Amino acid sequence: MSQRRDDRYAFDDLPLNPVEPGTSLLVTGPVLSGAREVGLRLLCSSDADGGTVFIATDSDAATMLEEFGSHGGVLERERVRVVDCAQESDDLPEESVSAVSTPADLTGIGIEYSGHYESTYASGYTRVRTGIVTLTPLLVYSDDVRAVYRFLNTVTGRIGTADGLGICVLDPDAHETQVVESVAQFFDGRVDVRADAGDLELQVAGLRDQPSDWTPVGT
Repeated sequence: MSQRRDDRYAFDDLPLNPVEPGTSLLVTGPVLSGAREVGLRLLCSSDADGGTVFIATDSDAATMLEEFGSHGGVLERERVRVVDCAQESDDLPEESVSAVSTPADLTGIGIEYSGHYESTYASGYTRVRTGIVTLTPLLVYSDDVRAVYRFLNTVTGRIGTADGLGICVLDPDAHETQVVESVAQFFDGRVDVRADAGDLELQVAGLRDQPSDWTPVGT
């Protein structure tokens, strides 16, 4: 990992303080009313050595990259890689996008994710942000929710070991409370998002020095 004065992960244009390397955050809220946007903005990096690896479950890679770019993401192919669980994207370079036939194939997703993570790191992008957008298809397609828990444990464990950053988006209204609470155990903090009169707000639980009251997100 490159040496710098402050190795924490910062979030431009969001009302959040930097977080320590190895942190994983669960972003919860209505996906179509802000949680997805906030998740994508958390994955943007202004660091010269900052890379992003997506596990895209509810949209194909092309759509995911377009959304990411619209929220400020840098779309350099060696810097941004995608595991496409929704649809194979033949129009994108093989080295930056790989396809898994179904969100139920957690083993295949894990293998592809590991390969992209290692390739991103080997390309010199040593501060890697991982995004699971969104978790719902993995939970819905899985025959046993415990397999998803094991998958999350593996992914967040890797992020912690590699001093990366993990961002996972989940709509809590789409799942039973017990499932949401079980998922939250694998993350260091939780960022709740809501739309108040059309304006996005967030609050953070589980991390110190972060807004614990509803705070405007801004644009």
